Amino acid sequence: MDARATVSGLERPKFRQAVNAAVLAGGVEITLGEIRCAFDFEPGDGPAVSRLITHLSTGGLTVDELTAKSPQIAQQIPALLQDFDRLRLLVDTAQPHAEAIVSGSQLYREVRRLAGRVTQRVARSAFHNALIEGRATRAQLVGYALEYYWIVKMAPGLIGPALASARSPKERGLLQEFLRSELGHDRFLGAALEAAGVTAAELEAHQPLPATFALCASLGVYARQHPLSFSAILFLFERAQPAFIDAFDDRCRDLGLPEAFHAPLRVHADLNSDYQHEDISQALMALEPVVDAETAVAVKRHVALMIETMIQQEDQILAFYGKSRDRVARIFGEG
Repeated sequence: MDARATVSGLERPKFRQAVNAAVLAGGVEITLGEIRCAFDFEPGDGPAVSRLITHLSTGGLTVDELTAKSPQIAQQIPALLQDFDRLRLLVDTAQPHAEAIVSGSQLYREVRRLAGRVTQRVARSAFHNALIEGRATRAQLVGYALEYYWIVKMAPGLIGPALASARSPKERGLLQEFLRSELGHDRFLGAALEAAGVTAAELEAHQPLPATFALCASLGVYARQHPLSFSAILFLFERAQPAFIDAFDDRCRDLGLPEAFHAPLRVHADLNSDYQHEDISQALMALEPVVDAETAVAVKRHVALMIETMIQQEDQILAFYGKSRDRVARIFGEG
């Protein structure tokens, strides 16, 4: 990730006005209303930590400048700033207020660049690596499809609340068309899972992994409470991943899984590509003529957290469905 900015793009981070930071013996305690955090440091690092806290209180320095002024803790500063940013302890002092306003289209471009940086910083696709290296098991492939099915099944209900906040006929039309295009996809994905041995009753009783639930819950909250973040995040779920789909197909064939299982996943990916679903974020955000700095930072933060949750989801799929079990994991029934 670019060392000059935090996860949400703050170039010259500064503590919010109400932040109270106390440097104590061997540690720092920071509060902002009900938000509290603390971290420890080595005895010899006390002066460097004090300088960092002072500079964050006054603002005006880039991340590189903050690091240069406290070289003893240079390696720890980026991670500290990421954590402070996630807790919303920071604002940006990079630009005058008049220049901090951007259009929705400009914010979309910044979000796409941010998505690339966050993905590069956190990890490459662990599941994709498992596919191309031949480590993904049958249970993990079916598990991935189960989690994917759950998101697709929930999608219409998560998109619906955004219609209530649509502020123009064009925005409403885009959302309605997008909602229509998502209806019914769970049925042929359900049929694919049945081809792999998952019964309809088991599918109905499926409980998603925590990260899968978190993805859907976050999307639903943004649709109702922060529509611009909802618009910005949609492309993450709809972007084409041909290399991943090819690797998934190849691994399914290697393990002898029926084509009726993996072919529908490719069909769904092709539908997203044919209908240019990835462009829905760009189209919706282009309707926003002006976005203030605070809102832009919130949107970037939400996008970054969503990407990190997606990566956690892959790790959870590999870990949970990789365990030896007599039946597909996380299917609950009677008995």
